[in-house]
Amino acid sequence: MPQRVADLAAAVDGLAGAGAPAGVRGACGLVWVEGPDAERFLQGLLSNDVAALSPGTAQRALLLDSKGHIVCDMRVHRDADDAFTLVTTPEAAEALLPVLERYHFSEDLDLLGPEPSDLLTVPGDLRTSDALVLPGAVPGTTDLVVADADAALDALGLAEAPAEALEVLRVERGVPMTGRDTGPRTLVQEVGLEAVAVSFSKGCYLGQETVARAQHRGQVHRTLRGLSADAALPEGAAVSVEGRAVGSVGSAVHSPRLGWIALAVLRREVPVDAEVTVEGLAAPARVREVPFR
Repeated sequence: MPQRVADLAAAVDGLAGAGAPAGVRGACGLVWVEGPDAERFLQGLLSNDVAALSPGTAQRALLLDSKGHIVCDMRVHRDADDAFTLVTTPEAAEALLPVLERYHFSEDLDLLGPEPSDLLTVPGDLRTSDALVLPGAVPGTTDLVVADADAALDALGLAEAPAEALEVLRVERGVPMTGRDTGPRTLVQEVGLEAVAVSFSKGCYLGQETVARAQHRGQVHRTLRGLSADAALPEGAAVSVEGRAVGSVGSAVHSPRLGWIALAVLRREVPVDAEVTVEGLAAPARVREVPFR
């Protein structure tokens, strides 16, 4: 195994908790919602049960449009009874604040931010005392919002792994990234986020009718799959079966364990293990279940 591939494999294992522990430095954007009506405001907008959070805890949630399409994927941290921090990507945070302002009418609250911050992804449930602790976007990890990622790495005694290691682990575990594996018309169930970012027992929220209908009537026609190939899978390339378009390539990586793999949202009728044509590839790719095994 070439040294670079071996080093990446060790970094992926360290992040997954299967080797010498390692952390990945990243960036995030923060938006704050504070005031007596903060809980009610977010409960009526976001897909998960914000009201069920106790101070110091966090969960994943989605902001949808009125037709149930995914607009923003975030983690919601309850700072206090009347204060929340919304954590997303720096780019999404810039777009999120104007959307929140558009839905803010007479509620007694303040919308603050966006503000960039360091984000450190670590294996398991490691944490530092001064970090805002979030469930990791990738299962088996924890995300720490910190003022200084270098200081946090030192405090935890972790080696720094490259961002590529987190990307490989994310794709191996079948975790879609909004804006990269989704488009402006992607529905929640098409990328499997209903299990981690939606409450089906809370009251109404923006886009709720579409999410509920898809859950109870099985209305979505596409689903998240994996692809494997003998060469690099080009992101954004069309995927077809016998000349009929069935989807496109999303996040693509080279896994030290699995080779060239990618995520793809495909028509549901395309079965696992089917061979598909990927634009730009000479040989067929194969459809896989996610997470990859």
